[in-house]
Amino acid sequence: MKFSIPCAALALTLCTLPATVLAQSDSSSSNRPLRFVIGAGLTQGGEKLATVQFDDGSSDNIKSGGLLHVYTGAEYRFTPEWSGEVNVGYHVSDTREAANGSLKFARVPLELIGRYAITPEWRVGAGLRQSTNVKLKGSGVLAGQARFKNATGFVVEGEYLMNEQFGVKLRAVSEKFEPKEFSEKYKGNHVGLYFVGYF
Repeated sequence: MKFSIPCAALALTLCTLPATVLAQSDSSSSNRPLRFVIGAGLTQGGEKLATVQFDDGSSDNIKSGGLLHVYTGAEYRFTPEWSGEVNVGYHVSDTREAANGSLKFARVPLELIGRYAITPEWRVGAGLRQSTNVKLKGSGVLAGQARFKNATGFVVEGEYLMNEQFGVKLRAVSEKFEPKEFSEKYKGNHVGLYFVGYF
């Protein structure tokens, strides 16, 4: 898929944050209840929305649960154990590029998540997700687009904090997408592996 290179670049960027940022003391970060958040993850799941046939006889499916999700937001720590986060992102999946066109499924999710720290390193969370501006768009001979209604879903996650500035999390999302033109619904349930930076 064509997003493998950007995904690797985002992960590398988070992993190679300046040493001056990563070396900040735990006490300094703990004293700041409000933190800026950026994250990137790869997701898998959902139902098949469409299949593209290529001239060489091969085909490619586009699903409602993939593929690349990037976001930014803010986290507020109410107590050492309890915190909350609000974020906005861009979640997209597409078929591989072909001379005669491709398909892309994109949405803009807004999330509100509450978290509890089981230990200083491990946290669990749950919350709501509202996917907006949902559309399936084609290019080339597949030019055109289908718009979907906004979808409200649920998020659960577990996170391991390597330090105060960097975490790795596994998330699961449950949501359904309904086209505006007809009433059929597509499950967008998916799981994802994320890399997150806190500043």
